[in-house]
Formats: sequence, structure tokens, C-alpha cells
Amino acid sequence: MKRQDLLSVIITFVVGFVAGGFLYVVHFAKLIQPDTVQTQEEAMEFTLESWAYGSCGSACPSYQVQGNGSYTYRYTKTLGSPEEVKQGTVPFTTMRKIKGLLDTGELVAQSQPTTPAGCNSRSGGVDIRYKVTFDGAEYTLDSCGTAVDGEGELWNGLAEMWSYFKTVE
Repeated sequence: MKRQDLLSVIITFVVGFVAGGFLYVVHFAKLIQPDTVQTQEEAMEFTLESWAYGSCGSACPSYQVQGNGSYTYRYTKTLGSPEEVKQGTVPFTTMRKIKGLLDTGELVAQSQPTTPAGCNSRSGGVDIRYKVTFDGAEYTLDSCGTAVDGEGELWNGLAEMWSYFKTVE
């Protein structure tokens, strides 16, 4: 091997090593070990709880997600089987998207109580309820009882969290 070839291999290795280290520190380390919450106030800044209710009875799933992305997901695989509990961390990109959708005005508007004409849970289906703690206030969004926009960006964004938890099962 010529001296130039050896020098080329060494330079390529060093550049690849530095680029890999940079990507790990900037991106992948946050996926593996997200920022931890330092104070109780930071933990209370954002919390998302949701549960399904209706025809699923005692087998309805539920979850709670903290501001740092840690979650507790409770579900039953089949009717009559014991409840399973999974804990982990929601991916950083999913958390960023959910937090980006939160708008105080939108949360206030969609948490206003209403009298629905019909609910899925009353006709053999399932309804979803969210309890969102955001900026020190608590909002309840319910597909059967509050003025949610079922086709809106906020409701569809919150529904993506359910899609994520289906991959956890």
C-alpha cells in the first residue's frame, strides 16, 4: 500500500468517526435518554392522560404521558385476560409534534361541555376522553360531551398517540 493510500484511509476513518460522534451526540442520544425533568413544576407543565370507554367495558385501554415523554400504558389484550402495564418513553419527535399542537385557545374551545346528539359509547361503540394539563391549567376533551372538532388538527394529533401505543402492544 502506498503512503498516499494509507493517508487517505486514515483521513476517511477520522472524518467518519467525528461525523458519527456528532450525529450520536446531537440526535440519537436524545432518543435513548431524553432530557429528564428536574423539578415538579416542569413535570406539571405538560401531562396527557387518555382513556377509552364504552363497549370495551373493563378492557378499555388508557395511558398517561408526562412532559419528559415517559408513559404508562394500560391495556387488555383479550376480554377476560389480565390488564397489562407497559412503561417507557415516547419518541422525541412524537412528543414535539403533540406539544406543537397544543394551543390554549383551542383547548379552551374544545373543552366546552355540550349535549351530543349521539355518542359511540351509547350505541355499542367506544368514545375517547383526554385530560390535558398544559401551562398550569387542566382541559378535558371528550368525544361524547365536549365541543371537540373530530376532524381538527388537535384531535387528530392526539389520536396519533393512540396509534403509537398500538405499536407498543
